[in-house]
Amino acid sequence: MSGHGKSFLATRYCIRADRNVPAVSASGEMGEVTKGREAAEQAEPAAFVTRAGAARPPHPERRAALGEHAGNVAGIGDTIDRGHRGPQQGAAKSGHQSGGVVDESGGDINSEGLHFGRLRFNLNNVHVSSLKMNNVQEESLRDQKKNRRRLQILEIARSIIATKGLRSLKVRDLAEAAGCSIGSVYNEFGDFDGVILTVNRETVQALTARLRGVPAEDPVRQLYGLAETYLDFFAEHANLLRSLFEHRMEDDRPYPDDILQMVMDAFALMHPPLVRVLPDADDVKIALLSRTLFSAVHGIISLGLEERMIAVPPQMLRQQVEQFLDAHLAGLGILPAGAQPPR
Repeated sequence: MSGHGKSFLATRYCIRADRNVPAVSASGEMGEVTKGREAAEQAEPAAFVTRAGAARPPHPERRAALGEHAGNVAGIGDTIDRGHRGPQQGAAKSGHQSGGVVDESGGDINSEGLHFGRLRFNLNNVHVSSLKMNNVQEESLRDQKKNRRRLQILEIARSIIATKGLRSLKVRDLAEAAGCSIGSVYNEFGDFDGVILTVNRETVQALTARLRGVPAEDPVRQLYGLAETYLDFFAEHANLLRSLFEHRMEDDRPYPDDILQMVMDAFALMHPPLVRVLPDADDVKIALLSRTLFSAVHGIISLGLEERMIAVPPQMLRQQVEQFLDAHLAGLGILPAGAQPPR
C-alpha cells in the first residue's frame, strides 16, 4: 500500500477511535473501510441525538462537566417556568378561594365564571329592585291621584253647599264640576250621602275647635263667650251648619253615630262652666241645661240669619243672644236679679 493509502487509513482510524468505532486491519482494508463507513454513517445520527438531548460526552471527565452545565440549564428553565406559572397559579388559587366563599356547596368556580356569576346576580338584584320601585311609584302615583280627586270633590261640594245650600247639591253637577264620572264619586265616598256626611264632619270639627278656644278663667264669662263664638261661626258658615242639622239620610237610614257624638261633644263644652256655677246640680241636670242653652242659642241665631224671613242685623242679633243668657242665668240663680253680667 502506498504512503497516501496508509495515511488515509490512519486518519480514518483516528476519527473512528474518537467516535468509539473499532479499528480495521491492513489485510481487510477495503472490507473494513466499507464496514467502518457504514458504522460511521449509523453512529453520526445517534451521536447527534445524544448531543441534542442529554449532551453525553465520550469520556467520564467531559460527562461530569457537561452534567453540571446541563443541571444549570435545567435550573434556569425551572426558574423561568416558575416565573410564568407563578401568576397563573396565584390567580387560580385566588379564584378558587373566592369560589369557596360564593359557592359553599363545594363547586369549583374559576375566576372568569365567578366574575360573570356575580355580575348576573347583581343585575338580577337591580332588575328586581327596579320592578319593586316602579310598583311603589305606580301605587304612590295612583294614591296621590285618588287623594287629589277626593279633595277636589269635597272642595266643590263644600263650595256648593256654602253658597247655594244643601238642596242645590246634585251628584251629576258635582261629577261634572270635578271632571269625573258619577261612578267615581260613588267609588270615593260610597254614595251621595257619603259626600254630604264628609262635609258635615269637617264642619262640626271646625266648630268644636273654635269653641274650644274660648277662655275658661271665668265660668260666666265663658258661657257668654261660647254663645258669641257660635254666633260668629254661624254667621260665617250658615249653610254649612244648616246642612249639619237639616240633612236626612236616604231610605231613612239612621244618622251616623260618629257625627252625633261630635255634636254632643260640642254641647258638652258648656258642662264645665255650668258645673262651676251650679256646684250642687247633678250630671243629668247639667246635661239638660247644656242642651237647652245650646238649642236656644242655635234657634235664635238660625232664625235670625234666615234670609227667607226678616233677617236680624248681626249686632242686634248679638244683643238678643246676650239678653237671653242674662234672663236664663238669672232664672237659675247664677246671676242676681238686675246684676250686670260680665262681658
